[in-house]
Amino acid sequence: MICSVNYGAGGTRKLLEQIQRLGTNVLIVTPSKSQSVAGRAKTGQAVTTLTQRDYLALRRELLDRSRSSGLVSASFWTKTGDLSKNATVVGCEPDYFPIKNWDVTSGALFDSNQELSAARVALLGWSAATDLFGSESPIGRRLMINRVPFTVVGVLSERGQSLDTANEDTQIYVPLTTAMRRLMNVDYFSGIILEIAQLEALDASAATTHALLRQFHHLRAKQKDDFQIQNQKTLLDTQQLAADRLGFFLRWVGASALVVSGLGMLGITWIAVKERTRELGIRRALGASAGDIFAQMIFESAVVALTGCGLGLALSWPTSRLLSSSANYPFVFDRANAAVAFLAAGLLNIVFALWPSRQAASISPLTALKYE
Repeated sequence: MICSVNYGAGGTRKLLEQIQRLGTNVLIVTPSKSQSVAGRAKTGQAVTTLTQRDYLALRRELLDRSRSSGLVSASFWTKTGDLSKNATVVGCEPDYFPIKNWDVTSGALFDSNQELSAARVALLGWSAATDLFGSESPIGRRLMINRVPFTVVGVLSERGQSLDTANEDTQIYVPLTTAMRRLMNVDYFSGIILEIAQLEALDASAATTHALLRQFHHLRAKQKDDFQIQNQKTLLDTQQLAADRLGFFLRWVGASALVVSGLGMLGITWIAVKERTRELGIRRALGASAGDIFAQMIFESAVVALTGCGLGLALSWPTSRLLSSSANYPFVFDRANAAVAFLAAGLLNIVFALWPSRQAASISPLTALKYE
């Protein structure tokens, strides 16, 4: 029970950490992942519906917008020295990093001047820097991306997986204009990220964004959107609901385990009574009262129950850490939950031992002495 609750708490904490990195006052606009051709979904092709015109209009019309960034991404072979590696390259604007509450561990972020001039500079994710340069500092080093030379200007802090399960630490980030002109030769975006100044205005801004994009894309009333708007607040609520349901399920599993352990104690105590019937009869014949026999059986059951609970409590710490590590969750050990589980398991096992203990106390000395 302790491990299951700790595991669920670790998953919830990881989710909240991911949300806090990006903030809840953020809208993410992406083109639809597929288009319809003759009634079939067309996949595996670039979706070009999110244009620079859309982006500029959103920047102009969304009065509550505080920061924004266009996004493009693609996979390229990267090379430094004799080492080559396939990596996802993300083109973004300087505001992308403050929106995501992300900074560098060494070097510096690229600035607006480098963005405007389409400078060939790159920021490396934490893992990408290690994979390409090992323990050496990559700052100022040359990196070839799709045979185009770039200068590494910074290494980003460690992040792990984002909400879309992409590992941001393995990615390489370059100025948006550089990516669009020098690497990908495109005039459309794979995404737009918008930070809204006030959380209260998020829903209104999402509605405005939706109306503007439908207008610019000349979509009729019955036509489906060719874009998607992801509201971080809605995503947070959905993910939190899923986490709460998981937590409830894990608690139910833990409670079921407690009941099973209680039934186990019932069986063990009943077997003990049957195996020791003659011994109990001798004690009764020598003057022990029914209350003495009952107290003896309850005491022995309590020792067994609390010993088992103690071992379970001792093992719950390393087991919880192992489960968290295997799932890449932050380690959480809820002491209050552990104390409640310990006491609940101990008391439940003792309660389940009451009936066989009463049966033992009610045995007549004559019957017990005849028992073989």
